[in-house]
Amino acid sequence: MRVLIIRPELQAKQTAGKLAELGHEPIIFPLFRPQHDPVQCLDALKSNYAALAITSAESVRCLRQLGPALEPYLAVPLFTVGRRTARLARDLGFTNVISASGNGHDLAAVVAGFVAGSTNAVKPILYLAGVRRSGIFEHTLRDNDIACVTAEIYDMEPTSYTLEQQQAILVNRAVDAAFFFSRENANAFFGLEVFQQSKEALRKTLFFCLSRNIAEAVPEALRNSAVVSLNPDEDELLDLL
Repeated sequence: MRVLIIRPELQAKQTAGKLAELGHEPIIFPLFRPQHDPVQCLDALKSNYAALAITSAESVRCLRQLGPALEPYLAVPLFTVGRRTARLARDLGFTNVISASGNGHDLAAVVAGFVAGSTNAVKPILYLAGVRRSGIFEHTLRDNDIACVTAEIYDMEPTSYTLEQQQAILVNRAVDAAFFFSRENANAFFGLEVFQQSKEALRKTLFFCLSRNIAEAVPEALRNSAVVSLNPDEDELLDLL
Protein backbone atom coordinates (compact mmCIF):
# COMPACT_ATOMS: atom_id res chain seq x y z
CA MET A 1 0.00 0.00 0.00
CA ARG A 2 1.07 3.58 -0.66
CA VAL A 3 0.75 5.20 2.78
CA LEU A 4 0.86 8.92 3.48
CA ILE A 5 2.38 9.83 6.87
CA ILE A 6 1.03 13.17 8.02
CA ARG A 7 3.16 14.21 10.98
CA PRO A 8 6.38 16.20 11.61
CA GLU A 9 9.38 14.89 9.71
CA LEU A 10 11.36 13.46 12.63
CA GLN A 11 8.50 11.26 13.85
CA ALA A 12 7.39 10.53 10.28
CA LYS A 13 10.77 8.99 9.45
CA GLN A 14 10.39 6.55 12.34
CA THR A 15 6.89 5.59 11.19
CA ALA A 16 8.14 5.26 7.60
CA GLY A 17 10.76 2.73 8.71
CA LYS A 18 8.11 0.58 10.37
CA LEU A 19 5.85 0.76 7.31
CA ALA A 20 8.69 -0.17 4.98
CA GLU A 21 9.47 -3.22 7.11
CA LEU A 22 5.86 -4.30 6.66
CA GLY A 23 6.20 -4.03 2.88
CA HIS A 24 4.35 -0.74 2.37
CA GLU A 25 5.46 2.36 0.46
CA PRO A 26 5.63 5.22 2.97
CA ILE A 27 5.28 8.83 1.81
CA ILE A 28 6.36 11.46 4.34
CA PHE A 29 4.10 14.50 4.12
CA PRO A 30 4.64 16.87 7.08
CA LEU A 31 2.18 19.75 7.33
CA PHE A 32 3.76 21.29 10.45
CA ARG A 33 7.21 21.57 11.99
CA PRO A 34 7.74 22.02 15.73
CA GLN A 35 9.07 25.19 17.31
CA HIS A 36 10.08 24.55 20.93
CA ASP A 37 10.34 27.14 23.70
CA PRO A 38 12.65 25.62 26.36
CA VAL A 39 12.95 28.97 28.20
CA GLN A 40 9.19 29.13 28.74
CA CYS A 41 9.26 25.46 29.71
CA LEU A 42 11.90 25.92 32.41
CA ASP A 43 10.17 29.02 33.79
CA ALA A 44 6.95 27.02 34.14
CA LEU A 45 8.73 24.15 35.89
CA LYS A 46 10.00 26.59 38.52
CA SER A 47 6.43 27.49 39.55
CA ASN A 48 4.31 25.88 42.28
CA TYR A 49 2.19 22.85 41.29
CA ALA A 50 1.13 19.37 42.43
CA ALA A 51 1.96 17.44 39.24
CA LEU A 52 2.81 17.79 35.57
CA ALA A 53 0.67 16.74 32.62
CA ILE A 54 1.38 16.36 28.90
CA THR A 55 -0.83 15.15 26.08
CA SER A 56 1.77 15.11 23.30
CA ALA A 57 5.20 13.58 22.84
CA GLU A 58 6.28 16.96 21.45
CA SER A 59 6.27 18.27 25.04
CA VAL A 60 8.77 15.56 25.97
CA ARG A 61 11.00 16.66 23.11
CA CYS A 62 10.93 20.21 24.43
CA LEU A 63 11.73 18.99 27.96
CA ARG A 64 14.70 17.06 26.58
CA GLN A 65 16.28 20.33 25.45
CA LEU A 66 16.61 21.44 29.08
CA GLY A 67 19.43 18.95 29.68
CA PRO A 68 20.76 18.96 33.28
CA ALA A 69 18.34 21.76 34.24
CA LEU A 70 15.54 19.17 34.11
CA GLU A 71 17.01 16.97 36.86
CA PRO A 72 15.30 18.68 39.87
CA TYR A 73 11.88 17.89 38.37
CA LEU A 74 12.29 14.26 37.35
CA ALA A 75 10.62 12.89 40.50
CA VAL A 76 7.50 15.06 40.11
CA PRO A 77 4.35 13.04 39.17
CA LEU A 78 3.91 13.25 35.40
CA PHE A 79 0.62 12.37 33.68
CA THR A 80 0.70 11.41 30.00
CA VAL A 81 -1.63 10.18 27.27
CA GLY A 82 -0.52 6.97 25.55
CA ARG A 83 2.11 4.35 26.21
CA ARG A 84 4.61 5.80 23.74
CA THR A 85 4.64 9.24 25.34
CA ALA A 86 4.96 7.61 28.76
CA ARG A 87 7.90 5.57 27.51
CA LEU A 88 9.63 8.66 26.13
CA ALA A 89 9.15 10.42 29.47
CA ARG A 90 10.65 7.50 31.39
CA ASP A 91 13.56 7.35 28.93
CA LEU A 92 14.15 11.04 29.68
CA GLY A 93 14.46 10.20 33.38
CA PHE A 94 11.03 10.82 34.89
CA THR A 95 10.50 8.30 37.68
CA ASN A 96 6.80 8.79 38.48
CA VAL A 97 4.94 8.56 35.17
CA ILE A 98 1.20 7.83 35.19
CA SER A 99 -0.25 7.02 31.76
CA ALA A 100 -3.84 7.05 30.51
CA SER A 101 -5.24 5.48 27.36
CA GLY A 102 -7.60 7.42 25.12
CA ASN A 103 -7.44 11.21 25.00
CA GLY A 104 -7.30 14.30 27.19
CA HIS A 105 -10.68 13.48 28.71
CA ASP A 106 -9.39 10.10 29.91
CA LEU A 107 -6.21 11.69 31.26
CA ALA A 108 -8.27 14.23 33.20
CA ALA A 109 -10.17 11.37 34.85
CA VAL A 110 -6.87 9.84 36.01
CA VAL A 111 -5.71 13.22 37.31
CA ALA A 112 -9.00 13.62 39.19
CA GLY A 113 -8.29 10.37 41.05
CA PHE A 114 -4.82 11.61 41.92
CA VAL A 115 -6.12 14.94 43.21
CA ALA A 116 -8.78 13.25 45.32
CA GLY A 117 -6.12 11.33 47.25
CA SER A 118 -3.42 13.98 47.31
CA THR A 119 -2.35 16.26 50.15
CA ASN A 120 -1.36 18.80 47.49
CA ALA A 121 -4.90 19.14 46.16
CA VAL A 122 -4.82 22.93 46.61
CA LYS A 123 -1.94 23.19 44.14
CA PRO A 124 -2.74 23.24 40.41
CA ILE A 125 -1.75 20.77 37.72
CA LEU A 126 0.90 22.22 35.40
CA TYR A 127 -0.06 21.34 31.83
CA LEU A 128 2.89 21.55 29.41
CA ALA A 129 1.11 22.01 26.10
CA GLY A 130 1.30 23.21 22.54
CA VAL A 131 -0.21 26.44 21.29
CA ARG A 132 -2.47 24.46 18.95
CA ARG A 133 -4.52 21.96 20.97
CA SER A 134 -8.06 20.69 21.36
CA GLY A 135 -8.47 21.93 24.94
CA ILE A 136 -10.25 18.73 26.01
CA PHE A 137 -7.89 18.11 28.93
CA GLU A 138 -8.16 21.61 30.38
CA HIS A 139 -11.92 21.81 29.93
CA THR A 140 -12.48 18.46 31.63
CA LEU A 141 -10.32 19.46 34.59
CA ARG A 142 -12.23 22.72 34.89
CA ASP A 143 -15.56 20.87 34.80
CA ASN A 144 -14.29 18.80 37.75
CA ASP A 145 -13.16 21.91 39.69
CA ILE A 146 -9.48 20.97 39.38
CA ALA A 147 -7.06 23.88 39.09
CA CYS A 148 -4.85 23.80 36.01
CA VAL A 149 -2.14 26.17 34.80
CA THR A 150 -1.19 25.82 31.14
CA ALA A 151 2.29 26.61 29.85
CA GLU A 152 2.55 26.74 26.05
CA ILE A 153 6.02 25.34 25.44
CA TYR A 154 5.89 24.63 21.71
CA ASP A 155 4.03 25.53 18.56
CA MET A 156 3.60 23.78 15.23
CA GLU A 157 4.51 26.03 12.32
CA PRO A 158 2.66 25.23 9.05
CA THR A 159 4.64 23.83 6.14
CA SER A 160 3.66 25.17 2.71
CA TYR A 161 3.34 23.16 -0.50
CA THR A 162 2.60 24.56 -3.94
CA LEU A 163 -0.47 23.27 -5.74
CA GLU A 164 1.84 21.41 -8.13
CA GLN A 165 3.58 19.67 -5.22
CA GLN A 166 0.23 18.71 -3.70
CA GLN A 167 -0.94 17.26 -7.01
CA ALA A 168 2.29 15.29 -7.47
CA ILE A 169 1.93 13.64 -4.07
CA LEU A 170 -1.85 13.23 -3.79
CA VAL A 171 -3.32 13.12 -7.29
CA ASN A 172 -0.80 11.88 -9.85
CA ARG A 173 -0.50 8.59 -7.93
CA ALA A 174 -3.32 7.27 -5.81
CA VAL A 175 -2.83 7.21 -2.04
CA ASP A 176 -4.14 3.99 -0.51
CA ALA A 177 -3.99 5.16 3.10
CA ALA A 178 -3.23 8.23 5.19
CA PHE A 179 -2.04 8.21 8.81
CA PHE A 180 -3.22 11.02 11.12
CA PHE A 181 -1.62 11.51 14.54
CA SER A 182 -3.32 14.78 15.52
CA ARG A 183 -6.55 16.60 14.76
CA GLU A 184 -4.60 19.70 13.71
CA ASN A 185 -2.84 17.68 11.02
CA ALA A 186 -6.13 16.19 9.84
CA ASN A 187 -7.77 19.63 9.62
CA ALA A 188 -4.81 21.02 7.69
CA PHE A 189 -4.76 18.03 5.33
CA PHE A 190 -8.42 18.21 4.33
CA GLY A 191 -8.08 21.97 3.93
CA LEU A 192 -5.40 21.67 1.24
CA GLU A 193 -6.04 23.57 -1.98
CA VAL A 194 -5.64 20.48 -4.14
CA PHE A 195 -8.90 18.97 -2.88
CA GLN A 196 -10.88 21.95 -4.13
CA GLN A 197 -9.84 21.01 -7.67
CA SER A 198 -9.57 17.22 -7.33
CA LYS A 199 -12.46 16.15 -5.13
CA GLU A 200 -12.14 12.53 -6.28
CA ALA A 201 -8.47 12.27 -5.26
CA LEU A 202 -9.28 10.62 -1.92
CA ARG A 203 -12.33 8.62 -2.89
CA LYS A 204 -10.54 5.27 -2.36
CA THR A 205 -8.21 6.34 0.45
CA LEU A 206 -8.48 4.90 3.96
CA PHE A 207 -7.82 7.32 6.84
CA PHE A 208 -6.13 5.76 9.87
CA CYS A 209 -6.67 7.94 12.94
CA LEU A 210 -4.93 7.69 16.29
CA SER A 211 -8.13 8.64 18.15
CA ARG A 212 -11.86 9.21 17.65
CA ASN A 213 -11.31 12.94 18.16
CA ILE A 214 -9.00 12.94 15.12
CA ALA A 215 -11.46 10.89 13.07
CA GLU A 216 -14.09 13.59 13.61
CA ALA A 217 -11.95 15.89 11.43
CA VAL A 218 -12.50 13.60 8.43
CA PRO A 219 -15.16 15.22 6.18
CA GLU A 220 -18.57 13.60 6.52
CA ALA A 221 -18.54 12.47 2.90
CA LEU A 222 -15.38 10.42 3.65
CA ARG A 223 -16.20 9.41 7.23
CA ASN A 224 -16.93 5.79 6.27
CA SER A 225 -13.29 5.48 5.19
CA ALA A 226 -11.96 6.43 8.64
CA VAL A 227 -10.32 3.71 10.75
CA VAL A 228 -9.79 4.51 14.45
CA SER A 229 -7.23 2.99 16.79
CA LEU A 230 -8.69 1.82 20.12
CA ASN A 231 -5.66 3.29 21.93
CA PRO A 232 -3.44 6.27 21.00
CA ASP A 233 -0.53 4.01 20.13
CA GLU A 234 1.37 4.03 16.84
CA ASP A 235 1.95 0.27 16.78
CA GLU A 236 -1.77 -0.38 17.22
CA LEU A 237 -2.46 1.98 14.33
CA LEU A 238 0.01 0.07 12.17
CA ASP A 239 -1.71 -3.20 13.06
CA LEU A 240 -4.92 -1.89 11.52
CA LEU A 241 -3.40 -1.70 8.03
